[in-house]
Amino acid sequence: MGLRWGKGWGAVLVVFLLVVGAACSKTEEKGRQPKPAPDFDLVSVDGNHVRLSDLRGKVVLLDFWATWCPPCRVAIPHLVELQRKYRKEGLVVIGMNMDQDPDELAQFMARTTFNYPVVRVDETTRMAYGGISSIPQAFLIDRAGYLRHSFMGFSPDIGRDMEEKVRRLLEEKPAE
Repeated sequence: MGLRWGKGWGAVLVVFLLVVGAACSKTEEKGRQPKPAPDFDLVSVDGNHVRLSDLRGKVVLLDFWATWCPPCRVAIPHLVELQRKYRKEGLVVIGMNMDQDPDELAQFMARTTFNYPVVRVDETTRMAYGGISSIPQAFLIDRAGYLRHSFMGFSPDIGRDMEEKVRRLLEEKPAE
């Protein structure tokens, strides 16, 4: 008697990924110097250039994701809400899409609401951020352009932790 892939297994996989993601959330370690975030110049799905260096002075949340990733899709409404809630205070969320097929992304974007730019990630950027191999993976960058926190996976706990870290970075005084 073999196991068959069916509706039940999909739900098991989603729950597993959410639990593993919650266990893998990382934040900056005490006493370690933050590293500068690698710069990039990518084109958004609406044709605009997005350069990390142009966002100096803002708190930036980079979300590496793909349309086929269930936890990634679960995270999108949370990211939309973060952008809505903290945009005026200086938060910029950027969706860093890793889909291979641009048509899949276009179809997904047509039926999903985003209030932040979505760019297609190139190999150079993927490697600059540690060779992203598991998604969703998010990086929180302070106003001076330093990597301060990273988050692997997505769950309600990770979402709460992410928002708390965003608020803390927004409260920090910008370096002069």
